[in-house]
Amino acid sequence: MISPPGGGPVLPPDAERLYRHALRAAPAGLTEHAGELGWSVVETELALADLERLRLARRGPDGTVRVDDPRASVGRLLDGQEAELDERRRQLLALRGSLESFELDFRQGLQLSGPRLPPWEAVAPSEASAAVDHLLRTSDGPLLQVSRRIETGPGHEEGVRRQFEEVTASGRAVLTIFPSSVLPDPLWLQFAQHRAAAGEQQRYLPDGELRVEFGVFGSSGVLLEHDDDREPGYLLMRPASVIRAFVTLFEELWRRAEPVLAQGPSAPAQTVKLLELLALGFKDEAIARQLGLSLRTVRRRISVLMDEHGADTRFQLGLAVSRRGLLRADRR
Repeated sequence: MISPPGGGPVLPPDAERLYRHALRAAPAGLTEHAGELGWSVVETELALADLERLRLARRGPDGTVRVDDPRASVGRLLDGQEAELDERRRQLLALRGSLESFELDFRQGLQLSGPRLPPWEAVAPSEASAAVDHLLRTSDGPLLQVSRRIETGPGHEEGVRRQFEEVTASGRAVLTIFPSSVLPDPLWLQFAQHRAAAGEQQRYLPDGELRVEFGVFGSSGVLLEHDDDREPGYLLMRPASVIRAFVTLFEELWRRAEPVLAQGPSAPAQTVKLLELLALGFKDEAIARQLGLSLRTVRRRISVLMDEHGADTRFQLGLAVSRRGLLRADRR
């Protein structure tokens, strides 16, 4: 059966059967075709009317049913159907292109009529991926994230990962703070570099300084981890004052955090980097991983620095370095 995409058949079954019969048989009248097919004249008349509508058959002055070479007649029919399909595709593309403006109109309506969504909403773990995906699609402005645990969470869902890559590829600012405990993991560097290459800006803080996990989705909302053994999950908060408070918190954490994935530092810069990581509380193993050095080399350099600054302990080394202004005062 010949059918168009998404619609009824272009050539109904009876019309197709009559058409094939007319192609194979010698020119004959409607009555002869009806007799050979075992149909009534009325059934044959209806099938012929479909063929005439599609310009696949015609009746001559003498009542003979005539058909042309199907390469021409069916080809003409296909060309028409493909033109309609192309027009339908253009209409769908135009509708897709209007989606963003529809969303803007919807947001304007929210502002004019007041909030239609609750200011606070509990999000179960099973619903977190859908919530994140929706926030990524419907929000604008920077995406600010603090991750305490990187092995679990909605960010691991395939749909959220794809949406996250689309957000970063669009040029939207994405800033994430990770715990320093992930740095010794050999698999983490590959993951972090992949996300950094996609456009994510990353900084790290010691685990003890990351007491809460959250994400700020522009001005649309904050998704906060609700760490409760009895009822784990997330809390979605939309009030503007709450969003501003979390933006302020993130900015302070970002200022104190360290972008430790710099590559190819010179020897003096590497020393400064080592001192900065020490000041942030990073363990020797994590420092070695980020500087691309062996653990023995890191410990040897720390020992040399302590000798150079006349320090007996790492705490004294930190004081001496601070007095001499070797570390950057501003990490913004």
